[in-house]
Amino acid sequence: MRRRQGWYAAVGRPAFFAMDPESAHRVALRLLGLPLPWSRIGNAIEHPALETTLAGVALRNPIGLAAGFDKTCEHLDALGALGFGYVVGGTVTRDPRPGNARPRIARSPARRALVNAMGLPNDGAAATGRHLAHGRRTCPRFVSLADEAVDDVVGALALVEPHADGIELNASSPNAGWEHVGEHIGRVVRELRPRTGKPLFVKLPPFTTPPERARVLAMAIAARDEGANGFTCSNTTPVLDRRLSTGRGGLSGGPLTNDTPRIVAEVLAATGGELPVNASGGVFTVADAARCLDAGATTVQVYTSLIYEGPALPGILARGLVARRAASRTLGVEVPPSENPSA
Repeated sequence: MRRRQGWYAAVGRPAFFAMDPESAHRVALRLLGLPLPWSRIGNAIEHPALETTLAGVALRNPIGLAAGFDKTCEHLDALGALGFGYVVGGTVTRDPRPGNARPRIARSPARRALVNAMGLPNDGAAATGRHLAHGRRTCPRFVSLADEAVDDVVGALALVEPHADGIELNASSPNAGWEHVGEHIGRVVRELRPRTGKPLFVKLPPFTTPPERARVLAMAIAARDEGANGFTCSNTTPVLDRRLSTGRGGLSGGPLTNDTPRIVAEVLAATGGELPVNASGGVFTVADAARCLDAGATTVQVYTSLIYEGPALPGILARGLVARRAASRTLGVEVPPSENPSA
């Protein structure tokens, strides 16, 4: 396991980080289009202790890929083969978008972080639907939608829903025009709910201050009341960054690690613990994943950590969670499979 991770630290990451972030990402996607042995590269495992369900969708493990890595949904098959329990493609809008001017991604390696101001570039929902129709399912696939106008979200849903196992409504991107108010998210969920019988998750903004907390929890309650099946907590944190053309973007990665379990627990408490939550934000290690799962999350999602740690990450996390369960049983203590022996 260490050897597989070591090649990326020694060769892969320096090679990618020698390029600007967007060029490196483009190269990574091209590699994912090659018929390489992705299961072996990811060191994927299957183990009964990891199996779970997410709003009725059976997963081989609770480790998901967050939206944003494969915006066009062209490489979800290769990504799934790395060993993820599920993958989230997109984010997708009804009509194609070019995104913001470059530079629109910046790294902060000392903090294991990224700041992005992509502006949701994507080929549009019709093209995404075609990609999904021709792609192999190597694990369950969710699609992230991000239009704010109700008619646009409904239109995008119709084009991608037949090829997805679930939908994640991105109601929180710093790169979109979302109004972070419960009334609007409630209306969107109310319009989408009768149009799909598949799980519908709402990706919420993070919060630190009391006003932010009140606003986000109002969104969660409104979404629950209109029929959402769960939540993803959370999206990136808005920050100023002069390296980006926009002067600001969404912060992801290490700086979010400590806040994610807290937000998961608060959203669960506010919504009555009735709906599953996917923990997203700063999950790098087995210990990070365990803290989120112990806070009540059903799954964890990774993105920035995949860039910093490499394609063996889902296998490393899965093996660590299994080892924790095995160790706890040896000691005669029954604990959930989320708990974790080491980072």
